[in-house]
Amino acid sequence: MNIMDIEKNKKEKKGKDEETITTESIVGQLIPGFSGIIRALEKSSPEFRRRIAETDAEIKHRLETGWSSKPSVNYGISIKPLTERKVVMPKSVEKEPEEERVETEEREPIIDIFEENDYILVIAELPGVEEKDIETKLKEDTLEISAGKYCKIITLPSATKSIIERNYNNGILQLKIGREGNAG
Repeated sequence: MNIMDIEKNKKEKKGKDEETITTESIVGQLIPGFSGIIRALEKSSPEFRRRIAETDAEIKHRLETGWSSKPSVNYGISIKPLTERKVVMPKSVEKEPEEERVETEEREPIIDIFEENDYILVIAELPGVEEKDIETKLKEDTLEISAGKYCKIITLPSATKSIIERNYNNGILQLKIGREGNAG
């Protein structure tokens, strides 16, 4: 049973509650007994009632206009601590135009930066790129990663020496960058 069938059934059922909530009826048909929980929460929480109304409006809008067949994907920065490491939010730096290049749309790779005592660990997601196409440039506290359609310039949390270790496997680039001094 799809959403259109559920909406059709809802319109055909005219009983005690003519203004039945779309979300409540859909969820109630998919998970028996759950619509009662939704009704109880709606009565006790104005915030829940507001969120259900927003969801209903979105469902109705999508039923009227149709669903988009093309998903929208945004690439950016993902900060996820793996351990008790200090996580640093990278700052983007505007790239100075070297010369005019005509290329396909460039995307920013997803980048994680972890600050350790004597090095900085940079992890970049570069799916569909071959290792030989990856170019990294390090100057003081600025790192540039480019490979095909991906390009990103980031400011690192401290001044650096050089790239100590570089690994690339299954679309994931890991750079271990030596730090100037010891910030521990």
